[in-house]
Amino acid sequence: MEMLHVKQLSKIYDGKVPYKALENIHFTINKGEFVGIMGPSGSGKTTLLNMVATIDQPTTGEVLINGNNPFQLTNEQLALFRRRQLGFVFQDFNLLHTLTVEENIVLPLTLDGEKVKVMKEKLQKVAEKLGISKLLKKRIYEISGGQAQRTAIARAIIHSPDMLLADEPTGNLDSKSSKDVMETMEEINQKDQTTMMMVTHDPIAASYCHRVIFIKDGKLYNEIHRGDNRQAFFQKIIDVLSLLGGDSHDLSTVRV
Repeated sequence: MEMLHVKQLSKIYDGKVPYKALENIHFTINKGEFVGIMGPSGSGKTTLLNMVATIDQPTTGEVLINGNNPFQLTNEQLALFRRRQLGFVFQDFNLLHTLTVEENIVLPLTLDGEKVKVMKEKLQKVAEKLGISKLLKKRIYEISGGQAQRTAIARAIIHSPDMLLADEPTGNLDSKSSKDVMETMEEINQKDQTTMMMVTHDPIAASYCHRVIFIKDGKLYNEIHRGDNRQAFFQKIIDVLSLLGGDSHDLSTVRV
């Protein structure tokens, strides 16, 4: 069952010199899959994510989510579609610092006018799943980066979205917190069958995916599948990244 179908997608930014950010990108993600998107800085990864997230419009081609083209919706319908079907996790957490952990997590439900009793039930469930039940009354500045990212994931999944989109979710975390966050995402993917697409430059984070799609200069470059052995998959990712070239900091020679 296809969750996402990206068809012949291109994106050109107009300017004195028009810039082609993506060219003829074509792939599908099935329901329940966890797919990583990798490539050197400036390769078009975030542009691609923004189009799947319906934040940015394709120049040509289509993005179909659950068979629907979100770009054919009115602004109001699109806001609702985004809020109900998609969940987002970003590198800098995008949490509201003036609110408590609890208030941040239930935000999508508050916007949807959900009943307080239902919100409380969903909150308890998701906080437990992410191991942050004891932090609910704390403000964002009182918790660690790893805890903030778990809060962000809780907010992203509290409304049971069809698809979770993550942009460098481990980018601001130390290696222990990164591992925790990736294990959490893997567990949510497996238990809830939540489809996930994650942009990352971190080969360790990518090794938790079922497959990784590589982009270079706005074009599809390669795709590799995990199989049973994560250590071997990690090594394959490193090999493709070294062929791709790019920044030396994109390659870490760490044990998984």
